[in-house]
Amino acid sequence: MSPSGAQAVRRSSHLTWVARSALLLCIAMPASLLAAEPSSGANPVLRDVHTADPAPLIVGDTAYLYVGHDEAKGDDFFLMKEWLAYSSKDLRHWTAHGAIMKPTDFKWAAGSAWAAQVVRHGGHYYLYATVQHDDTQPGMSIGVAVADNPLGPFKDARGSALITDATTPSPYGWNDIDPTVFVDDDGTAWLAWGNPVLYLARLKPNMTELDGPIEKIALPNYTEGPWLSKRNGMYYLTYASMAHQNVWEHLSYATAPSPRGPWTYEGELTGQTRNSYTIHPGIIDDFKGQSYLVYHNGGLTLPEGESGAGNRRSVTMEYLYYDADGRMWPVTQTETGISAPPHPPAGQVPAPADPGRSDTRVAIQQFAQGYPETWPGRPALASVTRPFDQAPEPVGFNFGGGASRLAQTFVPRADIALGRISLYAGDGHGTDAAHSLRLSLRDVEAGTELLGDGEGLAIAYRPQGAGLLSFDFGAHPPVVLQAGRRYALALLGFKEALTLYLRASRGDVYSEGEASLDDKPLKDSQGQPADFAFALYTREAR
Repeated sequence: MSPSGAQAVRRSSHLTWVARSALLLCIAMPASLLAAEPSSGANPVLRDVHTADPAPLIVGDTAYLYVGHDEAKGDDFFLMKEWLAYSSKDLRHWTAHGAIMKPTDFKWAAGSAWAAQVVRHGGHYYLYATVQHDDTQPGMSIGVAVADNPLGPFKDARGSALITDATTPSPYGWNDIDPTVFVDDDGTAWLAWGNPVLYLARLKPNMTELDGPIEKIALPNYTEGPWLSKRNGMYYLTYASMAHQNVWEHLSYATAPSPRGPWTYEGELTGQTRNSYTIHPGIIDDFKGQSYLVYHNGGLTLPEGESGAGNRRSVTMEYLYYDADGRMWPVTQTETGISAPPHPPAGQVPAPADPGRSDTRVAIQQFAQGYPETWPGRPALASVTRPFDQAPEPVGFNFGGGASRLAQTFVPRADIALGRISLYAGDGHGTDAAHSLRLSLRDVEAGTELLGDGEGLAIAYRPQGAGLLSFDFGAHPPVVLQAGRRYALALLGFKEALTLYLRASRGDVYSEGEASLDDKPLKDSQGQPADFAFALYTREAR
């Protein structure tokens, strides 16, 4: 063997020894050290399985997190068979306690461990949970379970659902989900829930029955996932928003002096989250001197390779700050989460953008009635008689491929001296310097604009929940709509803008006109013609 050949053998033997040593070292080394472990408190904060819909509970010096367990594979829909519990003394290191309950522990339920929350009252712990009811009731329902310990075991507290579709008649078949319960300082308990309508009811002291009527609370852009909380005498409703405006969910919030309101919309708390079209809030206030926002994203990949997605979510946490007036500072979603020290912002939360000014020839009345069952007064013409039931679908400038003109044609059966127009509308981000809005009323046959100086009227719009948006023409030169002529009522804005949403029907409920987007007929999900919900009033009836 030549010297160079011997050198090569020795080098090869040395490299083989190094490789073997490295392999043995890797086998002996804990898996946690082979890849850098995230800092405690980094997001996601729960990493053993995919978890969603976090609901925190503080008991003494311990925080509990109750979550759903996402088990869907591939692109399957949500597969959730149990609720899990975790506990922590510092919110950074969590102990997994496994399943505390399954949907089928409710004998009347068929499955689906959707969003749940646990609250403490009278020495007991009550779990309010979303489940799929069995065939005796359609759709999702809300059940109540009780335990003597925050970790269970939880048992059905009623033997029947607390809330079903029969409890909340509506055009939406999925409305009874996502319960949140808040126990006030005086012991009064409140239950809120719903998608896309937010319902609120008081609970009896036994925590298993409603105490009084169910109210519908109309909040701008509300979708689902409400969270009721209270801090320094102010009540907060934090909720998932914007999904019914055709975008991924954001978080928004409102404040009130009472659980019954009146609620003041405060704006967005955070935008859409990573890799998940849903987001779900939980608030921890003043735990060991600091407040927190808990939510979920789709950013976790498990060791076996199952990646996060909209149906495989993971619980995350950020610091939450309030200004001196009690407004929440907008939250930036991070990977570091609460692993880094908090840095409270200084000053006041910025005020919402100025919506601008409406034309002086029209008076705007917003939110005269949330989720209107009927039109107030006696309209001279209306496209629907029951707005809430007949026009459930929000349609805006970003609908379909986008449009800059949302219009509805109509034909009066008698002359109308126009006094007021009311629309069933709401939501969106409102107007500002970059997103204006104009109200138009055209004589279709003559091709002429009847409002303003032939160019329509500028409209300033503040975000509102689903309700009435009305325009009073008492200061406008007289407009008379003639019997038998065809007119087009329209809102003009910017294509893809999230300014405002009109409520449209499922199917053709007004045969003498049609809704359109940029002159293309509006169709419902079944391809049938649709109509916007509107009403016209005479000057005398306005």
